[in-house]
Amino acid sequence: MGEGEPAPAATPPAIKIFISGNSGSKEISNAQHRITMILKSLGIVMEVVDISAPGVEEQRDFMRAGAKKKEGQRFALPPQLFNGEKYCGDYDDFDVANEDDELEEFLGLPRKTPKAVSGKPEDEIKPEAEGAEKVAAAEGAPAEAAPVEGAPTDATPAEAVPAEETSAEPTS
Repeated sequence: MGEGEPAPAATPPAIKIFISGNSGSKEISNAQHRITMILKSLGIVMEVVDISAPGVEEQRDFMRAGAKKKEGQRFALPPQLFNGEKYCGDYDDFDVANEDDELEEFLGLPRKTPKAVSGKPEDEIKPEAEGAEKVAAAEGAPAEAAPVEGAPTDATPAEAVPAEETSAEPTS
């Protein structure tokens, strides 16, 4: 490496996914496919290891030794996810992490994007607004529908505009 050349970028560790290419279970096949689709869409580097292929007995034994097996199973079944030597989890764990927006943490990877934050915390609601919401809720109307001081009262709310009438004829 010369003086003017940039340093090579550090390659993130590949997530190792242990699958079975000839599984007779539709559930296992769908889980394997969903994991690879999600990781590809997020641009996460992965290495797929087919434990049913010849010559990968050592990898299969590594997966079985490191992965958790479910109750009633003799061995841990694919798909199983590892980050290097570290066991991450199975499909159920992956799915929960994905739904909870914690996939990077689950896989032991740095977050690419900040976690989504929903609106203001409820602690920051002003007491006046809280009182208006309670009154509106008691009257059966949402707080936003309460008239605002100084607002024109002759305007028709969007909800009050009748929808186009449709024919009430029964269909045969």
